[in-house]
Amino acid sequence: MTAPTTPSRQFDVLETRRAVETALFGFLADKAHGPDGPVIDTLLDVLRHFLDGRGKRVRPLYCCLGWCAVVNAPLSDEAMRAAAGLELFHTFALVHDDLIDRSDSRHNRPTAHHTFAARRSHTRAAWFGESAAVLLGDLCEVWSAELLGDLGDGPGQAVAREIVDRMRGELVIGQYLDLLASGDGCGSVEDALRVIHYKTTKYTVERPMQIGAALAGGGRNVLEACAAYARPLGEAFQMYDDLEDVVVDDDKPGTDGSDLREGKRTVVLALAMEHARPEQAERLRRLVGDPALGPEGLAEARDVIAATGAPGMVRQMVVERRQEALAILDQAPFHPAAKDALRNLTDLAVPGVRSW
Repeated sequence: MTAPTTPSRQFDVLETRRAVETALFGFLADKAHGPDGPVIDTLLDVLRHFLDGRGKRVRPLYCCLGWCAVVNAPLSDEAMRAAAGLELFHTFALVHDDLIDRSDSRHNRPTAHHTFAARRSHTRAAWFGESAAVLLGDLCEVWSAELLGDLGDGPGQAVAREIVDRMRGELVIGQYLDLLASGDGCGSVEDALRVIHYKTTKYTVERPMQIGAALAGGGRNVLEACAAYARPLGEAFQMYDDLEDVVVDDDKPGTDGSDLREGKRTVVLALAMEHARPEQAERLRRLVGDPALGPEGLAEARDVIAATGAPGMVRQMVVERRQEALAILDQAPFHPAAKDALRNLTDLAVPGVRSW
């Protein structure tokens, strides 16, 4: 199935995000008023607080754009349920990811396990917080399966459910590869790109778009175009994000250096090691992956990485992949209005890269 050639409506990112949030919080309200409501009130309170953070709803937006790329019409109830389900699935992943990374905060807010721990005053508060966060993540996954499993009947819905099942497995594989690599040397560019393939390219862009497109009746050519667009964009998005951890930008608040403390195998770190002099490489091996790395050590690691020229190489890779994604989008069998929105979302994913 190919998209029509004449646009009928423009895709409004803010309006769509609000619609997804209305569906999502409406679903949670139904749970609060259901038979289990009194038992899960604390879980729901922490979950709502987590969802109220600065989430961009990227995956639901790509799902909605996959739908509009095919039919360019208001989303069906099933497509909106899928979008809301993707946000809950993402929440499940984030809550567990924060536990794995032992993160204290997300978007300047306490992580779920710290929020739970703060509600207990006894000596086992930390254990309670971590245990409750595991269960909250599990509950989000169960509820996302409820939303993503009720997509109606028909060939498109069956294809969407198959994509959902693949996405679930791919995310766990990506998380495992990330865990396997962390704190064990600086890795290679290939190692880093393999993690990006599972954790960002497929889970963030490709699968959500394909789910929306399949629900709208999109054929193989549309699903393949979603994958082709997602690959360079996913790589650009993740490399851009990783770059922010090692390059201080005075115009915006930086990250806390968590990737360096955890020893995550990112493309920028791999390139730094490839191009480092022996003494620089040795220094990076001592600094990167140290969970107690303080401000001075963090600044030194960033200086060494900058001296290797790796940040500039990654910037060029981001520029090239952004251009590749936009070129693929130009040729994709998507509705013109969806193409316009995807171009805007591409620049939102890697802000400022247009001028690099």
